[in-house]
Amino acid sequence: MSKAASRVLTCATVQGAAGPTALGRLSAATPEQVRRPFSRREGVRMALVYILINALFIAVSNVMGGVAARRMPLAIVVAIAGPTTIVIALVLALVTPGSPSWPGFWLGFAAGLLGGSGLPIAYRAFAIGPVGIAGAVLAVVGTGLLVLVGVIMGDSITPLRGAGLALGLIAILLVTYRPPVDGVRPSLKGPLLAAIAATLFTGFIVTINATPSADGLWPIVGARFGVTTIAMVLLGWMLYRHGARTVGGHFRTRYVLFPMATGAADILGNLFLVLALQTGDLVLLAILAPAAPVFTAIIGRVFLGEFMTRWQVLGLVVASAALVLASL
Repeated sequence: MSKAASRVLTCATVQGAAGPTALGRLSAATPEQVRRPFSRREGVRMALVYILINALFIAVSNVMGGVAARRMPLAIVVAIAGPTTIVIALVLALVTPGSPSWPGFWLGFAAGLLGGSGLPIAYRAFAIGPVGIAGAVLAVVGTGLLVLVGVIMGDSITPLRGAGLALGLIAILLVTYRPPVDGVRPSLKGPLLAAIAATLFTGFIVTINATPSADGLWPIVGARFGVTTIAMVLLGWMLYRHGARTVGGHFRTRYVLFPMATGAADILGNLFLVLALQTGDLVLLAILAPAAPVFTAIIGRVFLGEFMTRWQVLGLVVASAALVLASL
């Protein structure tokens, strides 16, 4: 997770359309104004910006996490990233309005357990493959569940939104799908695990959305404790199975900044997710679901020299069309 946020703290001061920074808007609001303090049209436009920034940070986290996982086991990556996210979450919660409450903390903690559990399941799905099908299932199931929950909660789907959602699903398939490798027998286990991971990630978003509005960003602190709990369980399991000497042999001090950056990007992504949910709704979030894989592909191309297929480029165009429809 998904919602995993190496968003450097200064990235939270991105300028909004009306002038003040995103973090500044939240700081200037009273706790009662934290959720949906704007007109519908202004709220939609601001939500679009927040969702795109959230998607960008998710992409940064994905890329940094992938780079870190090439140098050390995933359990070590998430174990290092976890404490980093807690520290940043505490700072963000302290400098923004809102008072912590036990219901908000435990809802956040439950959300963190859901999201933290989804991460290893998603990675396992990609490991089993086929990668393209697993990626498409992960994105499409997550989008479908967000729409379903949004409709149940009363979010509206206008004809334009419906068209944007359809284009968004097409964009997801274009960006994430990879043809199976010749000679590799397709398995249902990978796509099934991807669907389970998508359900857990959706649970994270829905649970965070259900936290008390007066709590501000404090539920995110609870969420990071939940994610870190899962990370420590994974690390403990790895130590039990392979031994401390074997696990320690994979650790390299010079690479520690990669998982820390991954965690920082993840938590700042959570910040903009909360802002998006405060000003928009779950259906709008679903329409822009392809933004994260699109940004991931672009970052991989620009910074890692990875190849973008013509289908990914087409997916970028289709995702842009979905964005236009969502803004109308």
